[in-house]
Amino acid sequence: MKDHISICICTYRRNEMLERLLRQIALQERGGCFDFSVVVVDNDAAGPARPVVERARAELGLELQFGVEPERTIPAVRNHALRLAKGNYIGIIDDDEFPPPEWLLNLYRAIRTFEVDGGLGPVHPFFEQRPPEWLVKSGFCERPAPRTGTLLHWSETRTGNVLLKKDVFDKNGLCFDVKYKTGGSDNEFFRRAMNVGCRFIAVKEAPVYEIVPPERWSKEYYLRRALVNGYNTQRSAAREAWSLSRLVAPAKSAAAVVAYGVAAPVCAALGQHVLMNCLVRGGHHLSQLCAVAGIQLVKKRNF
Repeated sequence: MKDHISICICTYRRNEMLERLLRQIALQERGGCFDFSVVVVDNDAAGPARPVVERARAELGLELQFGVEPERTIPAVRNHALRLAKGNYIGIIDDDEFPPPEWLLNLYRAIRTFEVDGGLGPVHPFFEQRPPEWLVKSGFCERPAPRTGTLLHWSETRTGNVLLKKDVFDKNGLCFDVKYKTGGSDNEFFRRAMNVGCRFIAVKEAPVYEIVPPERWSKEYYLRRALVNGYNTQRSAAREAWSLSRLVAPAKSAAAVVAYGVAAPVCAALGQHVLMNCLVRGGHHLSQLCAVAGIQLVKKRNF
């Protein structure tokens, strides 16, 4: 029997982007290696994505399952998608992304070639309009793209572009931790999976493209994102085995907050992109420091 991949998509009020994604998924090459189906779970209790899914099912011939998750948290909707998935492989892609035709096939072949439990491809920004110069220079929309076969640390993982064996969940009793309401549940999932011996690699030849709309061009957006991510980074790190680094990390963050604060006036003179990098890095460390004391600076995410 062929392998079967369930492509899981969690969505929330992005119908146009979702339709674009489904149309690109319909073009995926299989190379005679696998079959695939698609699971879409709407995180809006009203289920506004249903017409998009029904239209895609009728027009594109996709095998589609649709569900609604009323609890408005990322891990809850991810877990709902996993419950609907029937494949022995799980693909995960965000609703604001779209892949080239060879995306899924390249991930699948890499997993088989390197005999690992999953592969993660890079995510590149896609601007439909010309963005502000400071945003392009800042590099906030760029992510590392390690060479194919590189074993990843849990801190380098995310679920925006991933294919993994369903056994990672089933044999190890793993799911996404619902306590990570504003993010970080993907890092935490991979951390636990790696702790039980699972291995995940980078697959540079399997990129997807993330649409960066104008509402993500504001400085406030990236500052809030840094505060949210800093808090969740500290929560995941705190679950690591006890070591000296858990004592040193807060001291490093405290020193970093002071250093970035002192450097801010100089950075401002060098350009908006330099200043924003300074503020975002400082904000991330400030949020980590506050997390040590149990303080969450931003409780709702807007990204």
